[in-house]
Amino acid sequence: MPATLAGFAEDIERRRQDWHVPGCAVAVIEDGEVIFSRGFGSCREGEATPITPKTLFPIASATKPFTAHSLAILVEKGILDWDTPLQQYWPEFRLFDPVASNRLTVRDLLCHRSGLSRHDLLWYQSPLSRLELMERLRYLEPSKDFRSAYQYQNLMYAAAGYLVERLSGLPWETFVREKILQPLGMNNSCFSLREAGEKGMLAHPYMRNGERVTEVPFLNNEAIGPAGSMIATLEDMCIWLRFQLQPDNSLTNAGESIMSAYMQEELRVPQIAVGPYPATYPEVMLSSAALGWFVQAYRGERMVYHAGNLQGFSSLISFLPDKKCGVVVLSQVDNSRLPMIVTYEAYDRVLGLLPVDWHGRLRSEDEKEANERQARYRELQEMKTSLGLHETSILPAKTSNQGCVGLYRHAGYGQISVTEVEGIMHANYNSLSFLLEPIGENRYLATYDETYILCMPMTFQTDSSGEVVSLSAPFEPVTGAKEIMFSRI
Repeated sequence: MPATLAGFAEDIERRRQDWHVPGCAVAVIEDGEVIFSRGFGSCREGEATPITPKTLFPIASATKPFTAHSLAILVEKGILDWDTPLQQYWPEFRLFDPVASNRLTVRDLLCHRSGLSRHDLLWYQSPLSRLELMERLRYLEPSKDFRSAYQYQNLMYAAAGYLVERLSGLPWETFVREKILQPLGMNNSCFSLREAGEKGMLAHPYMRNGERVTEVPFLNNEAIGPAGSMIATLEDMCIWLRFQLQPDNSLTNAGESIMSAYMQEELRVPQIAVGPYPATYPEVMLSSAALGWFVQAYRGERMVYHAGNLQGFSSLISFLPDKKCGVVVLSQVDNSRLPMIVTYEAYDRVLGLLPVDWHGRLRSEDEKEANERQARYRELQEMKTSLGLHETSILPAKTSNQGCVGLYRHAGYGQISVTEVEGIMHANYNSLSFLLEPIGENRYLATYDETYILCMPMTFQTDSSGEVVSLSAPFEPVTGAKEIMFSRI
């Protein structure tokens, strides 16, 4: 091990424990070779199975570069053009905005500039197929003008994967396996929990709740697979990064290229600015979305990366192409800052730079967010207090509340049901059950806290006779997005 990484394993272990992460796997590549590869912690709290470089982790949105790579293969074959409107390849494709429907290109899909914000509740634990999700896109209102702003979008990547299927005649999963994974020798990567279970060790998912972590169920997200369903080992992700760092792309099993160096570089060209300007930290500057990747300057070096966050897991895959080094961090606990801390600390070591206190900085960010959550919680408690409710009480449904019980529908989001059992109100969407507590006239606080913590106001609208005719809620919470209106059936 190089002297620059002396003590690195001990630092990772301390960070893992500080951030309450049951297990993680970390690798560092320098000059195209793996110089560090280790697992830390266990696959499941309380059990002895250790995390190793062969442990499988859902990599979540770090799947997206594989989808972009798939489309790049089709571009090189002359089957696809980055800037031809999508409808020329997929005439049935529709968005809410007719201009976006007619003009949206593959480049727009891959750099998140469709005008559509996330709408993740549409697909989260949804029974819909990939094609059915695509058919719902036309009912989702944009929150920005087409191409005017960056807005991260998973459904657009599901559309990108579906386009791969239309043009190649192969399911997206088969295309990625046959055209990318198998040629590179990434034989332990897969696309479903069933496959992962058959392959062997699989890390378990956890969510953080204060200073504790709680195990949560695995999430089946195959319907939006091209946006984030891949499951991989640290060893396989090292193969993927070594391929990214090879200008002649000669790492295939057959000794032949699966993509030209020119096209590989095309995927890394910045397309639209991302994040705050000026930057939060001077070491991290000029963040942009590219095609399947993000690009930023880290302490003066070009850094190409993609993070992944999924129910129970966090990952960060990154490389400095001009220095031929890269870092992989796969970990349990979603929305954890551990992957970012370990990644930046690894680059500081490899580049021989004075260390930055990333742990301290991101701990401060974490505490600030916790304080903001507490402030919102106190505000909601004050609303309940103004109605004469105690902090831990659930108000029994009154006669007026009974009028809210029923089925409601939105053309894009589908159906939501409101029920009342023994005086307790719930709103049920897909497999999520939100507890409803009154916070005003015809207004409830909808709370879900089983796999994520979701808290939002839900408002019921009435007609001139006082009958409830619809409900609305900020299912898409981004600034500028309208509340989703469900009409009573």
